[in-house]
Formats: sequence, C-alpha cells, structure tokens
Amino acid sequence: MKTKRIVLATGGVLLLTAIAVAVLDWQGWPGLAPRLAERAGHGLQVDGGTRVHLIWNPRLASPQLRVLAADGQPLADARDVQLAWRWSDIWAWHRGGEPLRLRRVQAESLALDWQRDAQGRTPWPVQPRGGDRTQPTPIPKIDELVIRNGTAKLDDAPVQLKADARFSTQADGRWKAGMQGQLRGQQLKLEAEADQGLALLSAPEAGQPPVKLRAELSHGPERLAFNGTAASLLDARALDGQLQVRGRSLAAVGKPFGVTLPTTPAFDLAGRLQHASGLWQLGGVKARIGDSRLGGDFAFDTRPARPQLTGTLRGGPLRLADLGPAVGTDKEPARPGRVLPDRKLDIPSLKNMDARVAIALTQLDLGTQTLEPLAPVNASLVLEGGVLTLNQLNAGIAGGEVTGQVRLDARNDTPLWQANLGVRGMAVERWLKPDVKPLTDSPITGRMQGDLNVQGRGASMAALLGSLDGPVRVRIENGSLSHLLTEAVGLDVAQGLGLLFRGDKNLPLHCARVDGRFQAGVLRPRTAVVDNKDSRLDLDGRVSLSNETLDLRVVAKPKDFSPLSLRAPVRVQGTLADPRVALEGKKLAGRGVAAVALGTLATPAAALLAFVDPGEDVPPVDCTLTPRASEPPRAAASIDRKKG
Repeated sequence: MKTKRIVLATGGVLLLTAIAVAVLDWQGWPGLAPRLAERAGHGLQVDGGTRVHLIWNPRLASPQLRVLAADGQPLADARDVQLAWRWSDIWAWHRGGEPLRLRRVQAESLALDWQRDAQGRTPWPVQPRGGDRTQPTPIPKIDELVIRNGTAKLDDAPVQLKADARFSTQADGRWKAGMQGQLRGQQLKLEAEADQGLALLSAPEAGQPPVKLRAELSHGPERLAFNGTAASLLDARALDGQLQVRGRSLAAVGKPFGVTLPTTPAFDLAGRLQHASGLWQLGGVKARIGDSRLGGDFAFDTRPARPQLTGTLRGGPLRLADLGPAVGTDKEPARPGRVLPDRKLDIPSLKNMDARVAIALTQLDLGTQTLEPLAPVNASLVLEGGVLTLNQLNAGIAGGEVTGQVRLDARNDTPLWQANLGVRGMAVERWLKPDVKPLTDSPITGRMQGDLNVQGRGASMAALLGSLDGPVRVRIENGSLSHLLTEAVGLDVAQGLGLLFRGDKNLPLHCARVDGRFQAGVLRPRTAVVDNKDSRLDLDGRVSLSNETLDLRVVAKPKDFSPLSLRAPVRVQGTLADPRVALEGKKLAGRGVAAVALGTLATPAAALLAFVDPGEDVPPVDCTLTPRASEPPRAAASIDRKKG
C-alpha cells in the first residue's frame, strides 16, 4: 500500500512537472531567454520580453536581439525577430561537424556587420564553444530569410568582398536586394529580385520548387544579367536560366570572380546557365567578340582541388585581330624602329584551373587580304598543371592542311613555347596573294610542303621570337615563278625590258627549297635555292628576330644568253622595319672597270661587251626534303632533363 502511494505521488509530481513545463513552454518561458543568452556567452543580447519555445517546434520570438563581438562591437541588431531551428542541427554544430544552421530567420529590421580576415576568422560567435579559433569560420546556413527592411556591411577577405547591401521582403513574399562595393578590387553593383523568399546558403527542402530570380551585376561598362530560377541565394544552388554578359573585355568580366580569361575587344555573350552542387554549365552559347562569332557548350566543375573546364568551342569566323590584345599586337612596339610586339603577353594564371576543350571552327581569319583564312580549324585544347597544349591540330590551308601540336609551359615566370607543325599540299598562289605590278597575278605558284619544330622562351612576342631554336624546312612542288621576277633578281636588263613590253609569265620550277635552323632567334638557311629553266637563285645569310635585322645575299646564275646583264649578287640588309636592297659592289665594279677598258682600248660600243652574259652550265639541284623531325628540339629535351 505504501509503495502504491509512493508510485502515485511520483507519477503525480511528474505529471504536474510535465504540465508545468508544457505551460511554460507554451508561454515561451518568460525571462528565461535573457538568462540563457547571458550564460551561453555567445555574444547574444535579447530583450526581456523574448519568448523561447524549446520542446515542440523550437523557436524564439524577441522584440530585439543583438549579437556582440568579444570586444563589445555590435555585429547584428534586429527588431521583431523570429528564429527557428532544430536541435539536431544545433547538436551537430556544437560538436563541430557542421556550420551553424537555422531553419528560419525573420525580422522587421536587421542591421548586419559581417567580417572575416584573410585566414577566414570572424568575430561573430558562430564557432561552437571550445572550437578551433585558428580555423576558418564557416558561414552560417539559413534556410529561409525574411527581412522586411535590412542592411549589411560586408568585409570578407577570403572572397575579397567589401560592400554595402540592402535587402527586403515584401508583404506578398517578393524579395529584393541590392549591393554596391568592391569584389576582388573591382567596383560592382548588384540588383536582384525574386518572386518569393529564397534559402540562404543551404539546399532547398526535398520537393520544394525553385523560385523565379532576376539579377543584374555591373562594374563599369561590364554587365551580367540573369533571368531564371534559383533555390538558394548566396551560393546559387539549383540555378537555371538565361545569362547575358557584355563588356569591353572578357578579362574585365572574369576578374571580379577570380576567373582567368584573356583580354579581348568588346563582346556580347548569351546562353543557358545551370548550376548544381558545384557544377556550372553554360549551354547554347552565342558570342560576339569584336568581329568574331563563336558558340559552344561548356561545363566548369569547382569541386576538384583545381577547377576544371570542359566543353566544345564552335562557330566562326574567329578573327586573329580579336586576339590581338592577348598577344600584344594591338599596340605599337615600345622600342623605336621595331615591328615585333614587345608588350607582355596576357597569359592568364594557368595554374588555377585545368581544361579540356574541343575546338571546331569554320574559319580562322588572319586579318589580311594578302593571306587566305584557315578553314576549317579543329583541335583539342588541354590545360593541366599550368601546361597548355593544343593537340590534334588540323586546319585547312589553301587547299592543303596544317597539322601538329603547340605547347605552352607557364609553370615558370618565363613561359616556354614549343611548336611542331607540318604543312602539306598548300597552294601558294591561294595562300599568298601579293599585288605587285607588273608581275603576274600569281608570281609564285605550287604546292608547299613544310615542317617547323621550334621552341622559345619569353613573356612577349618579341622575346619569344627572339629566342626561337629549331629546324625549318620548306619545299614547293609543281610550282612556277614569275619570269620577270627571275630576271630582276639576276639583273638581266635586256630580257627584263623585253618582258615589260611583252608581259610577264610564269616559268615552271624545277626546285624551290629552304632548309635552315633557328638558333637564339637567328635563322640561317643551310640550303635555300630556287631553280627554273632560266636561272638558279641561291640565298644565304641570316634573319635575326632577336634584334630584327637582315643580312641576306641572293646570287643569280642565269642559264641562257643575255646581251645586257649586270650580273651581280643582291644584298638585302637593314632591319625588318626598314629593309634595304643593294647590289654587291665588288662584282659590279669589276664589270664597270672592264667596260671602261674596252671603251678606251676599242670603241665606245665595245664597252657593252662587258655586260654580255653567255649563261652558265648550272648543275642539277637536289630538291628532296629531309624527313620531318618527330622529336622535340634538342634544347627543349635538355631543359626537360634538367627539370627531371
């Protein structure tokens, strides 16, 4: 009996306690919230009229709530606040496994001061008690944010953001926000609105549909506009909509977001943008960059340690002039009397990302009427660990093709460039279209076969070309050369005058071949010969790209009789900017002395005998082209061995 009374008494006490707790929780535990906030020591200050519900649907309602830093600095001041959470989220945060997550934050007004230093630490009390304060502080997750009238001061060093923001939620649920400040040192302005409240830095609930979102970001003349749907505000989860970007340069648009893009002329780009779990996709791209027209489909995966870009670049034409700012050709050289661009190349920080992009262009326009465009152009672009390679290059070139590989190693301060290219079957008369009167419309014709296997180091086009090393081989098959040009080089006055009156025509070529090598930017031909039935032309000397000078000597060996020929080697000297053509003095002087002697000893008419050229018995020319080298230049191989 006694035991029964004890059980009943205990049960009654428990029942009364449960009822009391239920009543107190229903009433919001008056006076408890301020004392709990003070004892928690997380910088929270709550109004005495605050009500907190801890058992069923945990939440807090307060006339005023403030968050203070350890030094008393106010970090947040909210009026008419409602907070909702789940104890499982609080427990996960307390154990240090997850960022602080709140299911709902609502306030009539809110003033925020968000700060993080370069190490990612913040004075905000969002680290659990006993947490590692040396580690970066994760940004809290808020599922639903409803602020009638809010302002925020943002100073976040890890993302290089300094800005002032305003945001509000209308009575009908529409949401608006604006921000003005700096992102990565670039001035920007953001205006955005949504049809209803958005999640803040957290995934949407299962089955929750995304809401319509319109946003426009601008900095200077650059503009980025988005119109579509989204489910999370700050990290753009479940983003899907139409994107339009325009500006003065791709580099200027990418800079605020830390995306490395080349410098270009003004551009306009549109496409469908999608994002989910760190994977960005941009499909159906239509872009105008200068006079170039491009398109494609791309994906940018931010989840790996180095983000990766994949996709296909299509379209055309792509004008080389529109790439001029990236390779320094849009400005005159800084050095007087030079023609090679010496402005530092606009090479993005290639170590920050990897890429695999297929290239399929209808045309690459070289920007001059003298040279025919390349069409089509196909290649595979691979960027890995700071090394950019253009593999499987295959481009149509005047009825032939150019194939090979181009490689850029940007792991060091001075980039290493390598090119191994071959040309087969190119129609010279289509590729090169000089307009030189009174020569024929196509003063040189034939099918070109050639190989180039060179490397160079440099941060500008001038430095790169001035350090080239490697072999060059070119041969023209089934070709022809202007007869008048042949006689002009051989200084055959009589036949040249005859051609001027009769008209020029081309003579078939027996051989046209150049075999040489670059060394430290200087090209020296080992063999350079042009041979037809009229004459053989031999060329030697050098072309220096390091100091942009010329020193070439052309010797003509006529095979036929000419009653009047000066017959002296031609020298091409000077600079690339100011070449000079002159006759070699010794041989010409010798003929002049002979003419004077004949005119003195015989008759004045006999002086012309010194300029009669009976022609030469010129031996045949070996016109075979040495096999194309498949291995990299010797200097490049030695560099790789040193690195190994």
